Amino acid sequence: MEFEGRISRVLPVRSGTSQKGEWKVLPFVFEYFESGNERWPDRVLLETMDTNIMAQIGAYLKKGADGKAVVENGECVLQYELNCRVGFSHSVRDFDRQDGTKGTSNNLRCYKFEIVGQHGQQTAAHQAPPQAQPTAAQSPFPPFPPQPAAGGQEHDDLPF
Repeated sequence: MEFEGRISRVLPVRSGTSQKGEWKVLPFVFEYFESGNERWPDRVLLETMDTNIMAQIGAYLKKGADGKAVVENGECVLQYELNCRVGFSHSVRDFDRQDGTKGTSNNLRCYKFEIVGQHGQQTAAHQAPPQAQPTAAQSPFPPFPPQPAAGGQEHDDLPF
């Protein structure tokens, strides 16, 4: 499955050592609309061990004096909106726990990652001065969330 959406959260890198050697994984939350008429985005926690993908995501993170990503409230600080196209598959993984019992978990694999649009559009948390913000007509990105088609009406079933 491939979807266009955005990364809404980036969690700190986890690392360790296994029988195969050292490893690192970067978890991130990808949100997307499966179809253009959905009101709320779907969200999925994905992880990548691909250092090229980590570097692409890292370019959008705020860095400290030590050159490492700044972590606040348990997640990395995104400086810019990160619109991307992500392909991922899902399956179930069976594993053996350290205590010898069996376990089962969801297994989501990111097989494609492509940044969409241009670098530099700031997130709401880090707004540029008003004159630097593109208008809807100037923006190279489709609105997020997707808007109803021209002339179409969005159905709101809320009682208020």
